[in-house]
Amino acid sequence: MNITSFEFALFFAAILPLNWLLRSRAVAYRLFLLLASYIFYASFNAKFLLILLVFSFLTWFFAVVFAETSDARFRRFCLILYVGFSLGMLVFFKYYEMLYISADWLFRVLSVNSPVPLLDVIMPIGISFFTFQGMSYAIDVYRDPGKVERSLVEVFCFISFFPTILSGPILRAGNFLGQLKKERVGQVDFTRAFYLLTRGLIKKIIISSYLSEHIVRVTFGAPEGYSSAAVAVGILSYAVQIYCDFSGYSDLAQGVGLLMGFDIPDNFNAPYTSLSLRDFWRRWHITFSTWLRDYLYISLGGNRKGTGRKYLNLVTTMALGGLWHGAAYNFLVWGFIHGFGLVGAHMVGEFRSARAAARVAAGKAAASGPGLAGGLWNAACWVLTFAYVNVAWVFFGAEDAGKAVDILRRVAAFDPDGAGFRPTCLILVVVVVGVQLLQVTGRDVFRKGFEWLPFPAQGVALGLASAVILKLGPDGVLPFIYFQF
Repeated sequence: MNITSFEFALFFAAILPLNWLLRSRAVAYRLFLLLASYIFYASFNAKFLLILLVFSFLTWFFAVVFAETSDARFRRFCLILYVGFSLGMLVFFKYYEMLYISADWLFRVLSVNSPVPLLDVIMPIGISFFTFQGMSYAIDVYRDPGKVERSLVEVFCFISFFPTILSGPILRAGNFLGQLKKERVGQVDFTRAFYLLTRGLIKKIIISSYLSEHIVRVTFGAPEGYSSAAVAVGILSYAVQIYCDFSGYSDLAQGVGLLMGFDIPDNFNAPYTSLSLRDFWRRWHITFSTWLRDYLYISLGGNRKGTGRKYLNLVTTMALGGLWHGAAYNFLVWGFIHGFGLVGAHMVGEFRSARAAARVAAGKAAASGPGLAGGLWNAACWVLTFAYVNVAWVFFGAEDAGKAVDILRRVAAFDPDGAGFRPTCLILVVVVVGVQLLQVTGRDVFRKGFEWLPFPAQGVALGLASAVILKLGPDGVLPFIYFQF
C-alpha cells in the first residue's frame, strides 16, 4: 500500500473521519490508531508484523525497567541487552547476506569450509526507521527515567505510526506522545497539509520519476555508452532525484500527519544551499543526522575528549550512518567520504575562528559584513560543497563501489563521444537547485489560491490535482528510494 497509491487514498479516506470521531475517547482512539498502523504495515507483508510487535514490546519493557531500577550496574546491563537485541535484529535482517559473502570469502582465502549457512533472509520494510525510533525512546528513558511512558499501547502507537514507519521522519517520543495525549486538537491547518501533499506528489511522481526514467538509471547503469557531459548531468540529476524522492515522502508524511492532528518535524531545509558539509547535515535528513549526533556521536565521546578523538568520532559516526543505509560496501564508502569531509569542514571552521579571535586580540576590527571577499568565499564554499556532495552521491546511487568509480572515470575522461542527454533533465536540475538558492516557495501562492475554498471543495481540488499529477507521471512509478533502508 504505497503512500502514493490509489489503495492508500481509499485507506486514508476511511480512517480520517474515524480519527477525528474517536480522538476524544482516549482508549478507543489509541487502539484505533494502532490497528490502522498495523493494517497499513501488514499490507506489505503480514509476516513482518510479528517482528514489529516483538520489538515494540521489548522497547516498552526495557524502558519500564530503566525507570523502575535504581541499581546502576543492572540498568547498564539491561541497556546493553536491549541495544544488543535491537542492533542484532537489524544486523540479521539487513546485513546477513553481506556478512555471509564476506565470511565466505575469508574462509575460502583460509582454505576452510565456511560454517555459516546461507539463509534466505527477507528484510522487513522500514526496519531501520522503527528500530532507531524505538531505540531513541528507550535510551532517553535510560538517561532520564522521568520520560518513561507506562502505557503499552501508546508506546506501540509511537513506534508503528503509519505515516512515518516506512521512511521517517524519525520521531522522538517526547514530541509524539505529547500530541497523542491531546484529546482536543487546535485548528488544523488544512491548507498547509494540502500544500505538503501536493508538493510531495509533484516531487516524487513528476520530478524524481522523470529524472530516474530518462537519465539516472541509464547513465548509472551503463556510463560507457554516454558522453562525459551526459554522465555528469546524470550525477546532478541523481542528486535532485534522491532529494525530491526522499523529501517528497517526508512532505507526504507531514501532510497526512497534519490532517490527523499530528505535527511531524521537518526533515529537509534546502540542503543544496549548504556552504559546508556541517551545514549540509543540518539540512539533509535532519531527524536522522540529529539521531546520529544524540545517540551515537555523543555516546562515543563527541568533542569532549580532545580534537583527535572528535575527528575519529565524526568519521566513525558517518561510516556507521552510511552502513545504516544498506548492506553494501558502497554505502560504507559514502559514509567515509562524508566523515572525512566533515573533519575537513571542522578544521577549516576552527582555523577561521582562531584567525578571527587572533585578529580581535590584536586590536583589529572584526569584519562588519561579508563584502566582496566574503561573497566570493561563500560562493566558492557552495560550489565545493555541492560538488563534494554530488561525488559522494555517486557511491550512494551506484550498484556497487566499482560501478561508482566507472561513472566518475567517465566524467573525468571529458569524452564527447556517446549518447547525449535530454535538455529537460538539466532544466529540472537547475530549477530545483535554483528554487532552493533563491528561497522560492509556492506556499503563499498556494494558500492565497486555495484557502478561500470551503473545506469540501479543498478536498475535491486536492483530489483533482493528485489525479493530474499521477497522469503526468510515468507508468509504474518506482517505490521510494528509502523504502529499501
